[in-house]
Amino acid sequence: MKLTVLGCYGPYPKAKGACSGYLLEDQEQEVRILIDCGNGVLSRLLTYCNDLNKLDAIIISHLHPDHISDLMILRYALAMGQTKGKISKSIDLYLPASPMDDYNRIQYNQAYNMKVIEDGGKINIKGIDISFLRTDHPIECYAMSFQKGIKKFVYSGDTKYHQPLIQFAENSDLFLCEGGMLHKDMTDSVPHVSAKQAGEMALMAKVKRLVLTHFYPDVDTGHLFIEAGEVFPYILELAEEHKNYFI
Repeated sequence: MKLTVLGCYGPYPKAKGACSGYLLEDQEQEVRILIDCGNGVLSRLLTYCNDLNKLDAIIISHLHPDHISDLMILRYALAMGQTKGKISKSIDLYLPASPMDDYNRIQYNQAYNMKVIEDGGKINIKGIDISFLRTDHPIECYAMSFQKGIKKFVYSGDTKYHQPLIQFAENSDLFLCEGGMLHKDMTDSVPHVSAKQAGEMALMAKVKRLVLTHFYPDVDTGHLFIEAGEVFPYILELAEEHKNYFI
C-alpha cells in the first residue's frame, strides 16, 4: 500500500497548504481510497487521480469543515462529469451520520453513494480490510485501520488521548496520528493530542513507524518532532504534503 499526503493542516492551512486529506493506493489491485477531504485537497487529488472513475471510495473520519470542505466541491465535479458522460458512477462515501445537518448537506445530484460508518464497523474495499474505532472528540469521529495481508496502516482521525486507540493501533506498520500541538500548549478543553501524547500512544501500541499530522499552521513542526522523539525512539516522521509513504 502507498499513502500520499495531500494535506496535513488543521483547523486551517498555512499559506500554500491544505487541510486533512490522504490518498491510499494498492497498486497491485489498482485501489484508490481518499481518506478525509479538507479544503485544498481536491486540486491535489486530481494531480494523482485525474480520472475520478478510478477513485474507489472516500472515507471521512468526521464532519468538521477541515476534514470535509472539499466534498462540497468534489460533488460538483462528480455530478457534472456524470451529466457529460465522463463519470460512470456515484462514488462510495463512508462517513458518520452526525451531526445530521452537516450530513444532510453533503449529497448533490447523487454524486455520492453515502454509507454510514459506526464504531466497530468493518468493510472491505478490493481486498483491503478496513475497521473503525470511535475516538474521543466533540463530534462523532473515527480512527481507521487498513489491513492487507500482514501489513497494517492506522489513521487516528481527531481525538483526545484515548486508551482504546492504543489497542486499535497495536503493531501497525504505519500509524498516522494527529500531534499538531506541543504538550505545554494543551488544556483540558483541547480535543486533540499533543506530539508527546502521540509518541506515547505509538510506543505503547508498539507501532513500527509513527507519522505526525494535523499541524496547527503557526506551530514549528521541528519542535513537534523533538517532543514526540523524546518518548518514541523508533521511526518517526512529520507528514509532508505530496510525500509518499509505503506500507
